[in-house]
Amino acid sequence: MSNIKYNWDGLTGLFSIVFGLAYGGYAYSLPQPMFGNPLEAIFLPLAVSAISIFIGVLLILTSGFTPSLLAIKALLNESPQRKSDRRKIAITCVICVLYAMLFEHAGYVISTFLFMFSMLTVTCGKTFWKKSALISIIFAGGIFITFNEMLSVNLPPFPFFN
Repeated sequence: MSNIKYNWDGLTGLFSIVFGLAYGGYAYSLPQPMFGNPLEAIFLPLAVSAISIFIGVLLILTSGFTPSLLAIKALLNESPQRKSDRRKIAITCVICVLYAMLFEHAGYVISTFLFMFSMLTVTCGKTFWKKSALISIIFAGGIFITFNEMLSVNLPPFPFFN
């Protein structure tokens, strides 16, 4: 029996490096201010990016590759219930990214309806789709009316009413 335990530090470090590179790339592409120091607006995001990359490299160097490979092997041999839970978490993350990308283009009501409907479908199952659709449209419409009409806080409107 080996005394090597598995851990996720190597994979976490790899994720941290990828995140830092992507975040830094987007931060570097921010528009420059009209006056003043052109790097002033992107200094903090670039610092966050550099720190993320540095921490990722440290995690990879200190963790070793064998424990990370053992962690992946243990993940593949998990029970079906845990695999189902992890799949739901991954689907939830994808849905959140799609919601963020769709929000400005489709407007608040459409994107929030799709987001809530898909989240309720993931959590409650496909058999309750009518109830999920009803809850989603009431919530999205109610919040839109409350903020736009009653509180005068503008949310992104419907794309066809511009």
